[in-house]
Amino acid sequence: MTEQEPARKRVTPVNLVNAVVIVVLIQLVALGITYENLPSYTAIVASSGPTFAPAGTSETGSFLNASFLVVFAFASTLGLLWVLRRKMVFSFKVLIFASVAISAFLLTFITADSVLAGILPVDQEAALDVAVSMSVVVIVGYTIFIRNRPWLSSIVLAFVGAEVGAFFAGTLDLRTALVLPVVFSAYDVYAVFKGPLKHLVGTAPGLALNGMSVKLGEFTLGLGDVVFYTMIPSLALFHTVVAPTVSPLAPVAVIAAIDAGVLATLLLLTRKRLLPGLPIPMILGVGALAFYLL
Repeated sequence: MTEQEPARKRVTPVNLVNAVVIVVLIQLVALGITYENLPSYTAIVASSGPTFAPAGTSETGSFLNASFLVVFAFASTLGLLWVLRRKMVFSFKVLIFASVAISAFLLTFITADSVLAGILPVDQEAALDVAVSMSVVVIVGYTIFIRNRPWLSSIVLAFVGAEVGAFFAGTLDLRTALVLPVVFSAYDVYAVFKGPLKHLVGTAPGLALNGMSVKLGEFTLGLGDVVFYTMIPSLALFHTVVAPTVSPLAPVAVIAAIDAGVLATLLLLTRKRLLPGLPIPMILGVGALAFYLL
């Protein structure tokens, strides 16, 4: 998480409120996506099992699953840094576009199919599903390759991030879903202060953040942060629906906890121009969710 203009400190009450309101709106979109896609997520898990559980679903296996994903994120960031340092700008953009476009198309297709099911004839519905999904991909490509319009890229990337967060919430094993944000929070501290992410942003800030971040007014939020900010509330909603014993207040409480952490992180930007966006929100959010689930 960074300030939009590092040279100027703009952490004001108005900017803080605007940023938190935007995060809340993204989280609400994710809850809507989760609710619409519940049948699809349930079918995916029923047919093929949790989407990522190579080490199983035990406590140890869940930690290993999360660790595998962290290693993948680390290796991917190293690869992007290698490409960028060699001035391979077009290749860098292609890699960013490919990683976002694949998720954008597949998850938007699932969402569009859930929303349009039964409204149109099957053939027309399928065509519209593809058209909507391709529209999102085209917008992502436009902002990366042709012209970076921050407001446009922020909207579409926030939507994609909400879709990914909702998908993880509905298809990951519960233990892995709870461990994953904690492990990534620890990695986030390293990546921002010492790891390749710090060097990636430092090498070419504008290019590195294009296609990988969402503007919150005066602040910039990483796409990975968006995924986790939306995954935990979506996980709360998912289990509220599938387990009637879970309080319907769980999603609201989790959103409040995460956004209190977001606010605290933003306040700390008065002292640092670049901070990890996950640790405080995830400690509070996962803690609130565990209170309702465990």
